[in-house]
Amino acid sequence: MNIMFEAAAACAAGISAGLKARGIKDVTVIAWAGDGGTYDIGIQALSGAAERGDNILYICYNNQAYMNTGIQRSGATPFGARTTTTPVLGKREPQKNMPLIMAAHGIPYVATATPAFPMDLMRKLRKAASLEGTKYVEILSPCPPGWRFPADKTVQMGRLAVQTCAWPLWEAEWRDGRQVFRLTGPSRLIAECPELKLPVDAYLAAQGRFRGMRPEEIQAVQKQVDTWWEQLKRLAGMA
Repeated sequence: MNIMFEAAAACAAGISAGLKARGIKDVTVIAWAGDGGTYDIGIQALSGAAERGDNILYICYNNQAYMNTGIQRSGATPFGARTTTTPVLGKREPQKNMPLIMAAHGIPYVATATPAFPMDLMRKLRKAASLEGTKYVEILSPCPPGWRFPADKTVQMGRLAVQTCAWPLWEAEWRDGRQVFRLTGPSRLIAECPELKLPVDAYLAAQGRFRGMRPEEIQAVQKQVDTWWEQLKRLAGMA
């Protein structure tokens, strides 16, 4: 169903309830929405679905701005990124940590992914589809025009996001009554071999939206990335 994107979770929840009422159990209900429709104007419906435990798989494709309507900043836009609504100095606030916000709801499954590591992405989607309840998978989707880089560098950009820990790959699921966090793919390797972690400047410098950032601003981004990375490692028992 093509609907108002802020209502993705509510629509999916209604379809799931209708299927349940009719005794149909072999259908996976998927909501597909961008970061603006997830982090901002759709978070109410999504949080409600998670609280109720609606049986849906919610996929957020995160390109870190409202790309369909003109590259306006969203709650997923990182600090320093230039958009059409933050054109001069870039956004002054860091992005929300939406995957951890969803994990705090205590839902059966939460994961991050990127097309740059397709096997990791496919495995997580298959696992999510096999579980009952509300599942949330967020896919970092680099956007060439919005991020200002050549389209043939899209896979490289996704890899840089993971290699700098600006976008760690992880999953959280419930086992034996407790929530278990696990780093996956290259992120697990970086946690085991910290020397593989690249400085965040390698990621920022490859994108025109961060052009003109001052050294102290880059340091602020690095500090935020490091803080979230250490928090994630603690959750995964790899601190």
